[in-house]
Formats: sequence, structure tokens, C-alpha cells
Amino acid sequence: MVDEDPSDRVMIISSDGHVGAPVETYRGYVDPKYRADFDDWLAQYVPLWTATKPKAPEIQETLSERYKREWLANPKVAEGAEGTWNPSSRLRTLDTDGIVADVLFPDDQSANSPPFLWFAREHNRPWDKEYSPELKLAGARAYNRWLAEYCSEAPERLLGLAVVGSLADVGGAVEQVKWAKKNGINGGVLLPLVYYNINEPFWNHPSLEPLWATCAELDMPIHSHTGSGSPYYGEGLDGPILYSMECTDWPHRPLWFLTLSGVFERHPHLRLMLTEQGSWWVPEKLMWMDAMAAMPKFAYSERNPLTMKPSEYFARQCWLGSSLVSKHEIDLRHAIGVDKMMWGWDFPHIESADWLTPRDNIRQVLEGVPGDEARAILAGNAVRAYQLDVSKLQPIADRVGPRVSELVAG
Repeated sequence: MVDEDPSDRVMIISSDGHVGAPVETYRGYVDPKYRADFDDWLAQYVPLWTATKPKAPEIQETLSERYKREWLANPKVAEGAEGTWNPSSRLRTLDTDGIVADVLFPDDQSANSPPFLWFAREHNRPWDKEYSPELKLAGARAYNRWLAEYCSEAPERLLGLAVVGSLADVGGAVEQVKWAKKNGINGGVLLPLVYYNINEPFWNHPSLEPLWATCAELDMPIHSHTGSGSPYYGEGLDGPILYSMECTDWPHRPLWFLTLSGVFERHPHLRLMLTEQGSWWVPEKLMWMDAMAAMPKFAYSERNPLTMKPSEYFARQCWLGSSLVSKHEIDLRHAIGVDKMMWGWDFPHIESADWLTPRDNIRQVLEGVPGDEARAILAGNAVRAYQLDVSKLQPIADRVGPRVSELVAG
């Protein structure tokens, strides 16, 4: 990273963080009519990631217990876990790490999965074991109520993402988007990815038009995040590694579903964020979509819903939450879109760069990147993607942001 004035503070925004209350806390946020269902859910809940608690024998490991014990021994892990439910703790960590704002996804690594939504067991859960759309909506309401309280501590910095529960209940999903916007959840919406449940429509389904219209009208970006949408890998010991191999692939699919079905055409103000699923794949997929859309043998019909190339919709409406971005991806930034990549830290997940500090990570991956491009990746692109108020963020950056000299190798 090169910059002319080494005394400048650098604004950093993380496009990927995680929060969530300890599971028992959600009971107070669940509608009374669903409290008995919540108690049943809680009785069955076993945290998949927390190495200090026993697991049911049918739950496979995602990482070795030794690795997780070593991870838990790091003092920053306890700090990170507390920050998932305590906003004051999270803000102290952001200040220490020099981060101005954080886009906040739901969590499951600290025994804090939202109720009924099964975030912690995507890889070994058959679709017919999911909860009903009604209970999923109840869980979404509970999580969103808690999240609104959490983000109210610093709404310009804690950019929470609402959840909607199920796409089978479009009215319920629209209700949650409107509620979230009204109640200060400023980051947008995390939508479920369910490819294998015959009761859940996918993102190109005509029934979802009211949801897209609402998100566009209210300036609520929609998100897909790594880990969701994976198929059932069975009960064998190979399940976790197969899941890990593919979990970043499935969340790519909304890009071409929304583009090629004409959703972006019909809703030009709808924004899509593709988070923690790599960035290297984007140029090839855009090239292939452009070619497919232009090939007569793959023509739609006489009524082509697209008036632009697929890559032009991406340029207009999509951004990449390039969480834990690699040096290889940074080297490809111009092919990917240097104006589309948003640095992310994935805090406090176990994947978070093996617990380097953000300054260490940035110094490694942005070495040699011109200052204007580095600043775009670190904050500028996120400001545009999330339509953030720089006048509120700049004083925070002036206070906590690292100096350029701290981010330049050597």
C-alpha cells in the first residue's frame, strides 16, 4: 500500500462480522405463543463449534478438537465471544483494531444460533428436518428484536443484517424487512439460501417480487454468505470436509439467478452483497453469463427480459464482501473489480486470519497496492455499497484508524 502522506489515518470498514445472543437469551424475544416451541428447540440445541461443551454423538466435527482448544486459549477469543452479544465490548474491540464500522451477520460459533434457523448444522441436516416457515419467522422476529437493541448502541458503526426466516412466507419476509428498517437495523437483510427444500422458493421465483420491491424501495441491500444452502452430506465422517470444500460455492448462485431472471432489470435499485465466498470466481462467471445471454441457442425467447449485459448489472448493483481476502485475489483486483471488493475480517470467527491483527492482515495482502485502490477496498467501496454517511464515520476514523505507516510493510 502506497500513500503520499504517512500521517493520514486510514478508514477501515469490515464487510463481515458476526453477532448473536447466547441462545437462552432469545426466549425473552420470542412471541409468547412460541415459547413452548422455543423451550423444545433449546433442549435439543447443541453448539457445533464450542469445544468446551459436549456434543451429541451424531454431530460431526468441523475442525479438530485440539485446534479448537488452542483457538479458545487465545485471549482475544473470549473478548470476541463477549462482543457478539455485548455491543460495548464489540465497540472496544473495533476501536483497538482500528475499524470504524462492521457489517454484522448472525453467528453460531459462540453458542448463539438464532432459534429455529439451524445456522449451526447446515452440513448434516436433511431438508425435511427443518422447522416450519411459521417457526422460522418466529425465530427471525426474535433475532431481529435482539439485534435492533444491540445495534442501537452505535447504529452508524454496528451495521446489523436482519433475517426473514423463510422465503415460503413472502408476506412475513416483507414484514421483517420493513420492521428492521423502521427499528434501526442499517446493514440490510440476510436472505436464506435453500436449494433442496421443495417448500422454499428460490430467488428467481415470481412470488418474491414484493420482497425485491420492498428491499429496493427501503435501500436494504440483500446478502448471501458462505455456509448456507449446502446440500445434506450424510452422517459420515467425510461430511464436514465435503461441506468445507463446497460451502463457498453455493452462495454464488443468487448472482446469476437474480441477473438472468430479470430481477435486477425490474428492480434497478436492488443491491446484492456476496460475502465471504471468495472473489476470484467473479470474472469467469461474468464472462460466461455475458456469452450465454448473447448466444442464440441459449436465447430466452422473443421476450428477452434483459436490456443490458449481465456484467453491467453486476457493475450497477453488486458488491463483494471479500472477507479474509487473499493476496491472490488482490492481485486479480482489476479483473474482479477494484471498485467492488470490500475488505472484511470475519470477526470473531475461528477463520479470522488465524487471529492476526487487522493491521497485520492488511499489511500482508495490500502490499504494493496504490493508496487510492487500497482505501477503496478498505472503506470507500463499502461507503458506496451501503450508502454510509462519511460525516459520521470520519471522526471515528480520525480517532481509531491506523496511520498509513502502520499498514505499509517495512
